[in-house]
Amino acid sequence: MSSSPMPGLMSRYDAAAFASALTGQAWMQFPVSPLAYAILSHLNVQDPSDKALLKRLLGPHLLRQVLANGPSASSPGLAAALDSVPELPASAGLTTDQMREAGTVGHWLDDYVAWAGASANETPVIFHEGAALCLAAMAVGRRLYIHTPWRQPVFPNLYVMLVALSTYYRKSAGLSLAYELARAAIPHLVLPQPGSPENFLNMLGGVLPQNFEELPASDRERLLKGNAFAAQRGILRDELSALFKAMSRDYMAGMKELIMQLHDCPPYLDTNTNNRGMVVVRDTALSILGAATPAELASALTVNDWYNGNLARFALLTPEPDYTERPTPEAEVDPAPLIFRLRALHERLPKPPTTSATDGSLQAEAWSLIASIWPHCHAYEQALRSMTAPDGVLEDRLRAVYGRLHVQALKIAILLAAMDWADEGGEGRPAVHPAHWFRAQQIAETWRASAHRLLRDIGESEESRLETRIVKLLRAQPNGLSTRSIYRALKSARKPVIDALAALEQDGTIQKLTPLGQETRTGPHPVNYQLASASFSEMTG
Repeated sequence: MSSSPMPGLMSRYDAAAFASALTGQAWMQFPVSPLAYAILSHLNVQDPSDKALLKRLLGPHLLRQVLANGPSASSPGLAAALDSVPELPASAGLTTDQMREAGTVGHWLDDYVAWAGASANETPVIFHEGAALCLAAMAVGRRLYIHTPWRQPVFPNLYVMLVALSTYYRKSAGLSLAYELARAAIPHLVLPQPGSPENFLNMLGGVLPQNFEELPASDRERLLKGNAFAAQRGILRDELSALFKAMSRDYMAGMKELIMQLHDCPPYLDTNTNNRGMVVVRDTALSILGAATPAELASALTVNDWYNGNLARFALLTPEPDYTERPTPEAEVDPAPLIFRLRALHERLPKPPTTSATDGSLQAEAWSLIASIWPHCHAYEQALRSMTAPDGVLEDRLRAVYGRLHVQALKIAILLAAMDWADEGGEGRPAVHPAHWFRAQQIAETWRASAHRLLRDIGESEESRLETRIVKLLRAQPNGLSTRSIYRALKSARKPVIDALAALEQDGTIQKLTPLGQETRTGPHPVNYQLASASFSEMTG
């Protein structure tokens, strides 16, 4: 009788290649064996059936090696595969000269990052950079745009999310600095925290609060000034995941869709409210700056948030890979010059109408900008689009992020041009030059890499957390449970549970069991899942 092949003898390069394929990353950089090459080159692991076939081919022992052991530190391993960001082709990458040009623009951004990076010296630099761009977006509102060759106007509003572990990375410290600067330079553009969708629409429509006359004079003045920019203001929120969690509640129905819609700056919205009747929202350009921890965000999101473009509208910022703390400054740096320059940017742009946004007033004036950047923008967009091809290796949850990155870069380029224009005296109109695009593409590329890191931290944890919950549930049910019973007990959608059950079965953690009395039944058999014998023994000791 021949012995079974000994498991666990896969080379470290084969293990890394299979790990890369299973996590949606490129695998061809590894010197794999002919057998591994034959398998991977004939399977499309983005197809769920092919991915399931690959897991069955590997079996539980080799699959554990693939997911756990990868190559040694001297070679690309599983961690590298998870963090791997596809490189841009030479046709879309920046040359040395273009990178040098990029360094000549965006001086206010550099100065803000230098100030904030010293004041909150433990906060990642990428967080300060994202906060600065969001402040500039609030200052500009809807008053600048680029009319693109694809016949869509792009306004420079931004949704920015800072995601990192609590305490260590000092997210709140960085956010507090941005809030301090906004309150000093453009306080009328800071929106109160949104309540229900109805209250939020009232604020965006310029409806004053019912207790307006009871407020202090300074607050009344701020609200009246802000109403001229009613739908062009910004939300600064420390715990942004709480907003996502609240969206699942009945009284917040429609909030998620509203925030998604507002990102694209519709010129006109109207709605009938219970308390105010019809409210008209004009000239929208909402910006959002918020923070969250990976665990909080993972619990607040659904799988659909990755696919429907909700997360793709945010700059998903995580700590830079080379994160280091900066030295503590010997003396406090005065932010007054930054405040003055941000206020100057806001005040040098065209003024909106002074009449209420809830009546029939004309739209606010917005300047269309000259932008000599289209060959570079097109090359970048085409490179990103090619990475989202159906037969490509990009993880599905990142496709929407990639599809919007060139638009994010356009928004950044407008903001860089506007800040430089204000610093230079604000004569004429801003113009978006190639150097602004080069700097914007550099920043967008850091955002692209950051989205990969967030997917590693959150996307995989969503699946692993669901698998852990299933195992715990089945441990308490030795006779097993049906698929329906499992997803109802976990209050989860059906498809993620089915996918998790399939993965756990392929790993050898659980097994199918035909309930007693059903063995002789013809046709499809009802199936229960229970912990596999070995797993149950490990769990129970």
